[in-house]
Amino acid sequence: MISSAQLKKGDVFVCDAGDIIALDGEIIEGIATIDESAITGESAPVIREAGGDKSSVTGGTKVLSDKIKVQVTVEPGESF
Repeated sequence: MISSAQLKKGDVFVCDAGDIIALDGEIIEGIATIDESAITGESAPVIREAGGDKSSVTGGTKVLSDKIKVQVTVEPGESF
């Protein structure tokens, strides 16, 4: 396991239910319910999945269900 500080653009990491997403990225595998309330203020969770226009995730948000594989799309320090 590596820390989020060691991740860089292009790296891939896995998030399970209960995990905080380390950095902004694109889901390349899986589907999950995400709590984005810390960013958007919206209390209702959203569904994000690989492929399509609902595949991006934001660092600092929380995975509420399932498991996703995410490819980092920003350099360290550029994420929320």
